[in-house]
Amino acid sequence: MNIKRNCIFLLNKEKDLPDAKLRYRIRWDGNIVSFNLGYRIDIDKWITEAQRCKNNTIHGKKKIHSGIINRDIQHFEDICNNIFLKYEKKGVSPTPQEFKDDFNLQLGKKVKSERTIFQYHEEFMLEQGRSSQWTESTYKEHRTIQKRLKEFAPELEFGDLTEKGLSKFVDYMHTIPINSKTKGLKNSSVRKNLDNLKWFLRWATSKGYNKEMAFTTFQPKLKEVKNPIIFLTWEELMKVYNFVIPSHLSHLEKVRDVFCFCCFTSLRYSDVANLKRTNVFEEHIEITTIKTYETLRIELNNYSKGILDKYKEDRFKDNVALPVISNQKMNDQLKVLGELCDISSPVSITYYKAGERIDETYKKYELLTTHCGRRTFISNAIMLGIAPEIVMKWTGHEDYRTMKPYIAIADKAKKDAMDLFNKK
Repeated sequence: MNIKRNCIFLLNKEKDLPDAKLRYRIRWDGNIVSFNLGYRIDIDKWITEAQRCKNNTIHGKKKIHSGIINRDIQHFEDICNNIFLKYEKKGVSPTPQEFKDDFNLQLGKKVKSERTIFQYHEEFMLEQGRSSQWTESTYKEHRTIQKRLKEFAPELEFGDLTEKGLSKFVDYMHTIPINSKTKGLKNSSVRKNLDNLKWFLRWATSKGYNKEMAFTTFQPKLKEVKNPIIFLTWEELMKVYNFVIPSHLSHLEKVRDVFCFCCFTSLRYSDVANLKRTNVFEEHIEITTIKTYETLRIELNNYSKGILDKYKEDRFKDNVALPVISNQKMNDQLKVLGELCDISSPVSITYYKAGERIDETYKKYELLTTHCGRRTFISNAIMLGIAPEIVMKWTGHEDYRTMKPYIAIADKAKKDAMDLFNKK
């Protein structure tokens, strides 16, 4: 791409004055910008054809030598050509504001953006959310990082996100109040926030909004620990599946059924909430996942069939197949259900906040969430001896590495089972 332009140095002549302000006017694609060079040129010492001052002349009341002025004229020309070359390589034409900002940056001037960094972030969420079809949870993550940036520095600009600025933001995240009792994000949460911030900054850089590149090499040392996968063993799953729920807690029955359906099919919460009756067939379900847009065919077993049959005469909003409540409410009620079913084996969780290691022990029911259903399916399928390749066809996993933690669980279960012989 070649951007046609007209670039000329002009003298702003004023009546009866022997000198004039020197400015640089640039026209392209119907756009026009101009810059003052900060010099007054003696009109009779200016060569219009050459766009330069006559050699060995001095100009204005400050007696500036022509060599200095001509050097700056050449510098302005070089900057102009470099900017157009950059946009020609991109195959786009700059807007007047983009050109001005680039020009002033190369002159060493601090550019005051027409919009705030938070307004650019709104544009980022709108554009990326639409093109990547973000889920509500992804929007929530990015709204959270915007909120934290505003609280960190209400007048934040791109230029503030140097390595020092990013380090200060990390320190801030380690100290922010989470609730009345807790302060500071876990290192894993800090990492997630940084990843989302970098995503935005990469986008802003590609758009020409951001010029500060410290984020590309910024890698703070954040200790993280891989914690155990929370899932129900087969015995625990059967305990929940067969549990007789008290009449005064009858609402937990639907929560139990939806959760168990996930445990018997590998569906995520978002997919079971979107499972329509038209996705259900006699021997299988077929659904395009919300997260990966992959169409999965998952065979039904006696347990999943039984749950679907239980609700086949009921009618739910949007023709969904099961009585699914909100994710947050279901997570809360799963913990109540787990406590009722005495799913209380101890689980140790380790994490870091900055450099501090924190070890906590929970009863398993305290850690139950809707995602444990999917993990329960995978873990039990592997322990039952089903080949990982087959499990991956049900779950939609494409990377064999994602199966490794579950295979490790199965290997430990086999060892524990073999140890039973030593007790005889």
